[in-house]
Formats: sequence, structure tokens, C-alpha cells
Amino acid sequence: MLALPEKRSLEKQGQGQFRMSQKSKVSVLLQRRDNIREWLEEEAPYTEVDQRHLDAHTPERAYWHHGYQSALTDIMAMLALEDGKTGTSGIPN
Repeated sequence: MLALPEKRSLEKQGQGQFRMSQKSKVSVLLQRRDNIREWLEEEAPYTEVDQRHLDAHTPERAYWHHGYQSALTDIMAMLALEDGKTGTSGIPN
């Protein structure tokens, strides 16, 4: 799951610096994507062509959807910080 700054450290910075800049958000997302790509290349290069997550009723498809919803949850949490909402307790992991 994407690591986000703690609420306390954000509050200490003051309201003018509370929000992550768009550029830093993109940077965080790009770094996370690149880390996952590197891991996949080293640990599971076959996934590039195998595409078993496309097969209906398979564990691979379920895990793919689980990972995708987790990624969306991370991005939603990041966007919630932009709106001044620091709590993500209502968003399931």
C-alpha cells in the first residue's frame, strides 16, 4: 500500500504546505509504479505475456482485481489529503 505522510507531520507544516503538490503526487505514483514493474521483471517476467488474470473464474483474476482495488484505494487516500481530509478509516484496504 502506498505510504502517505502522517497527519501530525502535515499539520506541523501549516495550512499553506498541507497539500502535496500535484508534481509530488505524480512523482510518488511514478516511483511506486516503477518499483512494481522492476519487481515483476525480476520475480514474474512471464506475467507480461501469460495474462492469466484475464481468465474468468481463476485465482489470478481475483488477485488482479484485489490489487487493482487496493491501488485505487491508495490513490483515493492521496486525493483525500488534497481535499483536507486526512482520515481514510472509511476506505477499506
